[in-house]
Amino acid sequence: MKTGATLIKLARHKVDSVQALIGAAERTKEDIERKKADLVVAEKRERARAEADPGMMGHWVAYSQVLAAQRANLDASLQGVEEQLDALRGDLQAAFEEQKKYEMLEERRMGRLSASRAKREQAQMDEAAMMRAAKRRSY
Repeated sequence: MKTGATLIKLARHKVDSVQALIGAAERTKEDIERKKADLVVAEKRERARAEADPGMMGHWVAYSQVLAAQRANLDASLQGVEEQLDALRGDLQAAFEEQKKYEMLEERRMGRLSASRAKREQAQMDEAAMMRAAKRRSY
């Protein structure tokens, strides 16, 4: 069986791992949101160009359809990342609870160990005191 300290280290490692995954997912989410914002800027820029040149307006329809498809892909990706984040947050909560459980168990074990040690020391001191008292009586 693993010791309490080892279980705590493993639980901390799991918490750290899940936190790293959450960090990566949040960076991915920020990247997707940045791409969506860039897409909006590009759409406005290209719309202004198309409105300025009537010959470009015919191409605008096809371009806007491509932008809509890209936006839909980004929205789907963003939704997937948000679902992943929700799942990871649940995993993180469970990992924290597991870590806390092991820490509490180790704390209790150390308390029992300390109490047992104190009891043994007290018994040794009592025995030594009784032996001294017996020696004094025998003189």
